[in-house]
Amino acid sequence: MPRLLILCATQFEMALFLDRHPELVKEKTPSQLTLYSGVLGQTVVDCVISGPGVFNTVHALTVYLTRKRPSRILHTGIAGVFAPSGFGIGDIGIAGREQYVHTGVGCGTPEYAPLPFDLICDQPSTRRGIYPADATLLESYCGLFSRKVGGGAIALGNFITVSSITPSFAQAQKVYDHFSPVMEAMEGAAAFHVAALYRVPVIEIRAASNLVGERDKDKWDFPLACERVCQICRMVLAHPI
Repeated sequence: MPRLLILCATQFEMALFLDRHPELVKEKTPSQLTLYSGVLGQTVVDCVISGPGVFNTVHALTVYLTRKRPSRILHTGIAGVFAPSGFGIGDIGIAGREQYVHTGVGCGTPEYAPLPFDLICDQPSTRRGIYPADATLLESYCGLFSRKVGGGAIALGNFITVSSITPSFAQAQKVYDHFSPVMEAMEGAAAFHVAALYRVPVIEIRAASNLVGERDKDKWDFPLACERVCQICRMVLAHPI
């Protein structure tokens, strides 16, 4: 049977999917990592709750991959969407690539110069913290989501990973001017980095809960975004690649 790993930062984001699939059994690893496992249809499914941020993501995925080897990884959750991209709250984003924007050599501009060494051997794009999506998964899931999703738009484009949330619309515009991202979150590049080291294909598909730079959480739509996350997981599960 193929094995799918669903990787997500928080229990909150996965709550609807987990509630609808009680056959996934919860366990704790020795390092207190939360893992749900079971068989759904013809697929062995593991769901790892990593905790937010790059460090928790690296730890969680490394611990998991030392024990099990999935056929593919779905990295999902909610995210901020950049208004200049033309997409909005409730839309689903698929990462064509991830970039950890804090990687590089500071040179007085928002975008750093490349490091003088590869972060992953023979992958020079990692000098700028850039990780391309798996081409096969990207083609397959872009086609699937464009055909099957009802309501909301499908946003294919660059994602960025940050360690500090963009604080204002003015700053969001500056970030967009330099990186042209669709979505911003705090874990994606970390997952791509570890997956590349273990040579496991990964696809990142997220749901927009807010506009990047909007700090009034009354204007965020968590229920809609979490419903979309559940939809993402169920679609990927129903259409193994």
